[in-house]
Formats: sequence, structure tokens, C-alpha cells
Amino acid sequence: MNDLIGLEYCWGAHPQDGRNKTDCFQLVCEIRSRLGLSDYTEKFSWAYWLYSPETLKPTHMARWLLQEGKRIKMPVTGAVALIKDPDNPALGTVTDQGLICIAPGKRVVCIPTSRVFAYYFWVD
Repeated sequence: MNDLIGLEYCWGAHPQDGRNKTDCFQLVCEIRSRLGLSDYTEKFSWAYWLYSPETLKPTHMARWLLQEGKRIKMPVTGAVALIKDPDNPALGTVTDQGLICIAPGKRVVCIPTSRVFAYYFWVD
């Protein structure tokens, strides 16, 4: 997963498309795929159909996560995290290294889960 760290944010970009960029949806898909879990590629299409980076809100993400998954109290490898930030919607994925997500500086980082304020979900 270390090759993902430092990728720049870009709406709709996928880590493997050759641009060295990603968005949080595609980052979740890539990490879950590498973990051998379902990657949500089809399930995340709603975000691109209905919203732009400017119109997507954390409440939209929370609603989808609650409809499609189950909220869990403790982070487990492969869980999707909704970062608690009312102004900047962001998803991350729990790995054995920590939470991999896009930081406010618009780069992919890995943060210990103990240092992240997030809601965790299991979606399958």
C-alpha cells in the first residue's frame, strides 16, 4: 500500500490510471481490492452521477454508508471510514498499517486509527 501514499487528489482519478492521482472513492476501491475484498466500483457510481466535488456533502456519504452497510464501533481491516469533517467529505480505508485516506492537504496519507476522528462502516 506504500505506493499509494502521496498520491494527489483528483475527482474521478484512480490510482492505477497512470496519473498518480486519486479521489477517496477510487482509493477505497483500490485498497479493498488489494485486501481481497469487494471493491465497490459499481456501488460508488452514484457519487459521480449525482454530484460534483463542490456539491458532494458528508451527509450524502453518510446516508449511502448507512443504507448500504452497517456501522461498526471499532475499526477493522477493510472497513470504510467516514472522516468527521463537516466541510470536506472524505472516505478512508482501515488497513493493518492504519487509516489510508486523503488528508486536507489533498494527498494520500496513512494515519494511525487512534488519531482519526471517524465513523466506521462495513459494506459488502
